[in-house]
Amino acid sequence: MCTDIFDTQFSFKTPHIQSFPHPLALEKNIQLNVLRLDLVHPKISGNKWYKLKYNLKSAISSGADCVASFGGAYSNHIHALATAGSYLGFETVGFIRGQQPKVLSPTLKDATKMGMRLIYLDRVTYREKHLVEKQSALAHQFLSNANTVYWVPEGGSNLLAIKGTQEITEYEHVKQFDYIFVACGSGGTLAGLIKGAELQQQVIGVPVLKGGGFLQKTVEGFLWDSGLREKKQWQLWLDGHWGGYGKTSDQLHQFILSIEKDFSLPLDPIYTGKLVWRVIEGIRHGEILSGSRVLIIHSGGLQGRRGFPQYYS
Repeated sequence: MCTDIFDTQFSFKTPHIQSFPHPLALEKNIQLNVLRLDLVHPKISGNKWYKLKYNLKSAISSGADCVASFGGAYSNHIHALATAGSYLGFETVGFIRGQQPKVLSPTLKDATKMGMRLIYLDRVTYREKHLVEKQSALAHQFLSNANTVYWVPEGGSNLLAIKGTQEITEYEHVKQFDYIFVACGSGGTLAGLIKGAELQQQVIGVPVLKGGGFLQKTVEGFLWDSGLREKKQWQLWLDGHWGGYGKTSDQLHQFILSIEKDFSLPLDPIYTGKLVWRVIEGIRHGEILSGSRVLIIHSGGLQGRRGFPQYYS
């Protein structure tokens, strides 16, 4: 691995802010906009690049031979890591939750095409994936280069991820908004946005998994460990999960399709679709003040739509 490949191998675009003139927002005199992180790169889109960026640089500087992580069959993180590995020329390994399916998901097919080695873990073992001793045991069991593996947590969230996602707030005009909304699963992107936000800004995370209240302590821990001592305004809206992680309904899919048709804004049903629906409901019920300037972070994940071919061709 060489150290200048981030400049030579990747060609990232600066994300633009798209106006989102939803009728309810116009009625309430709310300026609604979307930061299109999904367009920064054709394959490593959305927040996943920002979470991986400094982890990959750390892997390179530490002389790692392999980068390993964890995820499910439709994981945006696994997809992004496999893509980055193919660009940078190092081995990647994905430890996948559950038994190997007879037919790989489109996400896992892509990952294997990009050179990622997939190893399937039973759910008991997978629950212990965060333990250092478990990672060491997995490396010695499955990997020949066990002593030179760089581990990235499931979802990519750690202090290096927060360093990367904080940079999202540095784009021109982001700091002019009163509210910043983001979907969250593991908390790293939310923590980075909070850390980088201005004191007067309100950052709101919408967990896409049921029982997401645990993210309160997770995010607080990330912020403290990253050195933040200022009091920032942030909160979680816990009722936007639609039944749990990966849970959807025909109503949600139809909402997503209508938003794409009316506003040229493609969303996915795992993260951004639930986020945008919850923001609209917040406007409907007066949870967002009239006259406010609102920014929704489009965190990418559109590759996950392939798990629902009956809705998205």
